[in-house]
Amino acid sequence: MMISAGICAAIVAGGLVFASPDAAWTSDPSDVVHLDAEEPIERLVSRGEEHRYAIALRASECAHLVITQRGVDLVVSTRDPNGRRIGEFQDDIRRTGEEQFDLVSDTPGSYDVRVKVAPGVADGGAYAIRVAWRRPATDADVALQESRYLRAAADQRLVDGRFSEARTDLERALEIVRRERGDDHVETAAVESELAEAYRHVPNDRRSQQLFEHAIAVMEHAFGPSDPRPAVVRSRAALLLQNMGDRAKAESQLHDAIDAIERSLGTDNRWYVNALMTLAKLQSDGGDAEAEEGIDRRAMAIEERIGDVRSLTYGALLNNLGEVYRRRSDYARAEAMYRRAIEVGAAIVGEDGYPLATPLQNLGIIARERKNYTSALEYYQHALSIRERAVGSEHPDVAQLLVNIANIYRATGDTTDALATQFRALDVWEHSAGPYREATLLTVGNIARTYAAAGSIESAIAYQRRADAILEKEIELNVAIGSERQKLLFVSGVAERTDRTISLHLQSAPDNPAAAALAALVLLQRKGRVQDAMIDTFAAGRRHVVDPRDIDLLDRLKATTAELARVAVTADPRTLAAQPQVIAQLEARKERLEAELSAHSAVLRAEMQPVSVDTVRAQLPSDAALIEFAIFRPFDPRAERNAEAYGPPHYAAYVLRRQSPPRGFDLGPSAAIDEAVDALRGALRDPQRADVKARARLLDERVMQPLRAAVGDATRLVVSPDGELNLVPFEAMVDERNRFLVERYAVSYVTSGRDLLRMHVARESHSGPVVFADPLFGEPVRRRGVTTGADVSSMYFAPLPATASEARTIKALFPDATIFSGARATKATLQRVDAPRMLHIAAHGFSLGDASARLVNPLLRSGLALAGANLSNAQDSAILTALEASGLNLWGTKLVTLSACDTGLGDVRNGEGVYGLRRAFVLAGTETLVMTLWPVGDAIARETMVSYYTELRAGLGRGDALRQSKLAMLAKPGRSHPYYWAGFIQSGEWAKLESAG
Repeated sequence: MMISAGICAAIVAGGLVFASPDAAWTSDPSDVVHLDAEEPIERLVSRGEEHRYAIALRASECAHLVITQRGVDLVVSTRDPNGRRIGEFQDDIRRTGEEQFDLVSDTPGSYDVRVKVAPGVADGGAYAIRVAWRRPATDADVALQESRYLRAAADQRLVDGRFSEARTDLERALEIVRRERGDDHVETAAVESELAEAYRHVPNDRRSQQLFEHAIAVMEHAFGPSDPRPAVVRSRAALLLQNMGDRAKAESQLHDAIDAIERSLGTDNRWYVNALMTLAKLQSDGGDAEAEEGIDRRAMAIEERIGDVRSLTYGALLNNLGEVYRRRSDYARAEAMYRRAIEVGAAIVGEDGYPLATPLQNLGIIARERKNYTSALEYYQHALSIRERAVGSEHPDVAQLLVNIANIYRATGDTTDALATQFRALDVWEHSAGPYREATLLTVGNIARTYAAAGSIESAIAYQRRADAILEKEIELNVAIGSERQKLLFVSGVAERTDRTISLHLQSAPDNPAAAALAALVLLQRKGRVQDAMIDTFAAGRRHVVDPRDIDLLDRLKATTAELARVAVTADPRTLAAQPQVIAQLEARKERLEAELSAHSAVLRAEMQPVSVDTVRAQLPSDAALIEFAIFRPFDPRAERNAEAYGPPHYAAYVLRRQSPPRGFDLGPSAAIDEAVDALRGALRDPQRADVKARARLLDERVMQPLRAAVGDATRLVVSPDGELNLVPFEAMVDERNRFLVERYAVSYVTSGRDLLRMHVARESHSGPVVFADPLFGEPVRRRGVTTGADVSSMYFAPLPATASEARTIKALFPDATIFSGARATKATLQRVDAPRMLHIAAHGFSLGDASARLVNPLLRSGLALAGANLSNAQDSAILTALEASGLNLWGTKLVTLSACDTGLGDVRNGEGVYGLRRAFVLAGTETLVMTLWPVGDAIARETMVSYYTELRAGLGRGDALRQSKLAMLAKPGRSHPYYWAGFIQSGEWAKLESAG
């Protein structure tokens, strides 16, 4: 576990600044300078030096002191005559500013004032100190002095880990300051930022965020956005945002803060170091260990340069570097770093200080990795005792350790204690974090794992089902809100959970129907979910809703979903008791709105219907079988470490029939199957290859033959591929009777079996067929040549004159078709189409793959080239990306045909299918998509398309028409090689066109 730049370092507030506990407060009268006159005292101060002053105050007197900083940032410590700590003031963290503060004599006598160079500042400098005025203390003065006492006490409690007590003190302080200063005073903002830190540790993320946001707004208004004071608070707020999962916003806010701190203060200061520590944590969460280490080392070098090596900040950096080494399995270096962190921290807070719990926990992790379970348990128990003493037994910091302790019990075969400890951790998480937080999911998943390792299959299935339900709710809520990047990051991180569910069935309980049904369910729910997440369902819904009352309902649904997401993932201990009731009320409201909208809108009805095994099976005809393929890594619940638990990837397949429950199969290592796929693809693309049938038979033996009994008497296969299987036509495989599968089955493709739910929602076309053909791509000034590089601007799109004849044939078969060709075949025209009955696009397709890493969204890396695509600076006006295609209005379109090269290709992602045009047109609303898996000659493409549309005109279904075209081609002399007939595939609805004639 990393240590953040929160309690481990100074907590800046734009007013008081709380550092690590100071040394014993001693006083040598010979060193004390008495402050009596208003004339300033000017002095030089060096780093490590402390100047001591005394000011005598009568009863109920208030004195206002001013310290002018001349090239050095100072911190001022004050105590009353009884030695009680009033606070440490560091209002202005610049080198040239003023520290101004009041001392109020609730007790008459000599008040101590001590001035020193601020911690984490490299050099000393000059300053002047003076008493600006004295006067009788008012009630407001006394109250504000009390707020300072409270803040000073809260400072120590934060360091000690007594977060709830610190929060209570700071709430009282904030009440006082707000009453005396107002909501928009910088001192109010100072207390708010301190209280935000306390709430971050309680934890209550929502309240912490509210306080940070108001404090930053007040400080920026008072000082300007480039001032270091609000910048430092922004850097702390970025850490909160990162912990809340809003990594993109955290990065943006943090980089702005770092720039402001560097411009105004330079880099040799603790504020800059703290911001770097948060940046390193962001890099760690993003999986960039190299960048994380570089940033931590840079921060450590600054700390060493400014002599701040005896601070909790430096100790935190040692711990964090230890984490970098531990993740690399460099345990010796990691352990050395953790021990140094403990040594530094113990010198400041003592052997049992709260900050030491984290490196102790990490030492326990190393001991566990070395299988030294006795030592691991000792480290964990020591850390647990520290945390329980500080925060009690119901805090998330305690639950973290309970999870680790339970892992030791499980590793040593103590199932009883492992489960007891895991259930204790689960109780903490549910009451401190809520039912849908990642920590709750982790603990429920660990309970399922422990039961599975012990052979308690029914209990393992029950808790795995619960974990999957939590994860499904998390996906639903995170997809409903947040940025595109957040959605992608979140949904992409669920693969390991899917692996566990499939493994529980195929590895631990292969004959258990409940385990099979659960595995099939998670595949139906999760496959293709990232691509679906890229589409704003609410925005799409608004395009298809015309009644203003329905638009209002949609807005209310969006607001309710956002509120449900906020409540479900917010940890607020004060409201957790009522959280289940609030969630239930919001979910009931959401369901009512969804039901009402679904009754009015076919689009939303398709999007909102729940996914279940039974609802999907109900959409299958009795002669069809749905085959859900998945790549998974077999998970061994008995393995002690996750690194040892996941094996090399395998392919799995689940067969669903309307009349029978799902059956699952482990098809073996994916490497062997992918090798067979690559071999077949090479043979398919070359009509001269004589080994194509042998290659096709080998792939069938590995992929389809094991499923044959489960497929049974089905004559139609609905195939949801995964991995490299997305790139091969199943029709070209060869069965044990030496027949191509196209001769045995009608085959249609879907990204996920849940697409069947979309298919069976009635849709009305708005116009007749539309054909785009023979676009006038234009000629660039300098011919660039054909390329498949990382940039569309480097491509040359050759003319497609044969497609003009293709368009004329379609027009002859469907006279109401409208043709756009030449200069009229533009992107703008395509984007204006309004749910035509059919859409035929004969153009160039492209896929940039991973080469264009700057395009984060993979739907931006593939698309279609239309009129003008070869002209300079024409990408925006002539290139239709897959993301833009997903926004076309095709709800009501029965068929989209992409008669272009490689339109079925794109970025292949395990569990997601193909990121590209294939998915984009489905999301746009089309019922059926016909596309290509490799380039075929113009003559072959035209022959296939003419045959296909002729069969459609004759009344065959959208799937059967393509199959008959393939069978006809297969029967022709010289055309039996799959190169000629297998390149076109059909996905989605396979039924007849409505009113084809």
